[in-house]
Amino acid sequence: MPDWKRKKDPVLTRIFYRPVSFLLAAKMANHSISANSVSYFSAVIGIIGSFLFLVNNFYCRLIGAILINIWLLLDCVDGNLARSYKKQAFGEFADGISSYLLVGFLCTSIGFSVYQTGGVVLNAGIPWIILLGAFASSGDSLMRLIYQKYRSELVKLENSNLVEKEEDVRNDHSKVSSLRVRIEAEFGIGGLLPLLILVAAIFNFLDLVLIYCFVYYFFSFIVSSLLFMKKAIQTSKELEEDRV
Repeated sequence: MPDWKRKKDPVLTRIFYRPVSFLLAAKMANHSISANSVSYFSAVIGIIGSFLFLVNNFYCRLIGAILINIWLLLDCVDGNLARSYKKQAFGEFADGISSYLLVGFLCTSIGFSVYQTGGVVLNAGIPWIILLGAFASSGDSLMRLIYQKYRSELVKLENSNLVEKEEDVRNDHSKVSSLRVRIEAEFGIGGLLPLLILVAAIFNFLDLVLIYCFVYYFFSFIVSSLLFMKKAIQTSKELEEDRV
C-alpha cells in the first residue's frame, strides 16, 4: 500500500475492509486470480445485491445489504492485486464499471424497496419515493459523465498548448487530504454507505438511507455541474481574450 493510498482510504476501510482484503488478495494471487477478474465479479455481486432490494422480503434485503459490503471488500481486493501481483490493461475500466453499475442500480432499487415497505419518516406506497432513488442514481451517473466530458475537452486544449495543464485533484496524490477528496471517500459507496445500508436493512430505516443518497449524490451532481460549467465559461472567455 503506497502512503497516499493509505491516507485516501476511508476510516471504515482502514479499520476493517482493507485488512481483510489483504488476506483475500493473497489467497487469490496464489490461485492466479487476476485483478480484472475480481473487478468484473464484484460488478455482478453489486448488481445482484441491488436487485435483491426489489424483493419485498426482509431476508432478501438483508442478503442484498451483505452483498453490497462484499462488493466493497472486493473493491479493495482488486486494487491490492493490481498493485502487488499483476497490473492488467483496462484495469481502471474494470474497476470503474463495477462502481458505476452498482450506484446506477442500488439507489433506484432502495427507492423501490422503501416504496414497498416505508420506513421511519416515509410511508409506503408513495410513487415519488422511487423518484428519489432514480434521481440519486442518475445524479451520480450524470456527475461522472459531466466530469469525464469536461476532462476530455480540457485535455484537448492542453495538448494543443492553448491552456496550462490543470491538476486533477482526484488523481493528485498530494491532495488526498483535501476536503473534497475526503468527502467523496468517506460518504460515498466506498466509505460509510455500505455499512449504513446493512444496519438500515436490519432495523428498517432504509428510507433515511434513501434520503441520504438523494442529498449526497443528487446535490453533488448539481454542485459539480455548476463548478465545471463555471470553469468552462472562464476558460472560453480567456481563450477569446487571447485571440483578440
